[in-house]
Amino acid sequence: MSFSSKTKTELCRAPLGRACCQLAEIYGVLLYAAVFSHREIRITTELPAFARRAARLLDKVFGVQVKAETVGRRRVLRITDEKALRMIMTSLGYDFKSHITYHLNRNMVENDCCAAAFLRGIFLMSGSVAGPDKKSHLEIKCSHQTLCREVMSLMLDLGIQPKLTARRTAYLIYLKDTAGIEDLLTRIGASRAAMTIMEAKIEKNLRNNINRQVNCETSNLMKTTDASARQIAAIERALTLGGIEIYPENLRETVDLRVANPAASLAELAAMFDPPISKPGLSHRLRRIMQISETLIERAGEET
Repeated sequence: MSFSSKTKTELCRAPLGRACCQLAEIYGVLLYAAVFSHREIRITTELPAFARRAARLLDKVFGVQVKAETVGRRRVLRITDEKALRMIMTSLGYDFKSHITYHLNRNMVENDCCAAAFLRGIFLMSGSVAGPDKKSHLEIKCSHQTLCREVMSLMLDLGIQPKLTARRTAYLIYLKDTAGIEDLLTRIGASRAAMTIMEAKIEKNLRNNINRQVNCETSNLMKTTDASARQIAAIERALTLGGIEIYPENLRETVDLRVANPAASLAELAAMFDPPISKPGLSHRLRRIMQISETLIERAGEET
């Protein structure tokens, strides 16, 4: 089962709520249904739990009893009775006529709880959400641009920041920011799905932070190793050419420790002195040692 299906299954377990919220939810389902006209209402879904919930809402809100038909993998709820259609249209504030202007009746979603129930209905009907293992994406598909913009306005009133795009003959309201998706799913009753996305985001951020830290430490180790190798190569070459006497007395301990501990970092090497010295002090000594070593090596090269 996809993450979208799991999310919708969770939503189907949400309490139906007050009568006003039940009306708002089935209103969302009907507005985004496959067919919503004065001749027919047809709700199509592949999710049995949603088919049962839609049938229950139709019965409780309008007193219309309809049994789901199985067509392949789909469940279809179909209403063609004129009396039932007329009563539903009138209850939702639409004229019973051949042409319906698909506008959002804001009277149905005045309260925040009703707005959330309405958004649950449209998500159940035509929404989808990417799983936590994929890039954050939630979308709601609709074939009516005006309706999409009015639903976007409702979402903006709730503090959700969706975007709108066209795809062939349909329009999509979508969210790509994880926080917005979590907020919407929580509002409409899918708190478990929202938590799953949130936990995945935290885990991903933690994993990325660990990877960055490891990469940083690896890079620093490589820099330390490279610097140490250059220093030791120069010192050993200089020692071969002139012996330890080429270095002043106060640098000879540093030379010995550097050559004897090639893998040690500056901090580790500084702690080996008795008494220990600071990293800046050790860095200064090593620069002097390198200058002496490189000068001697250059002179030897010129003489040859």
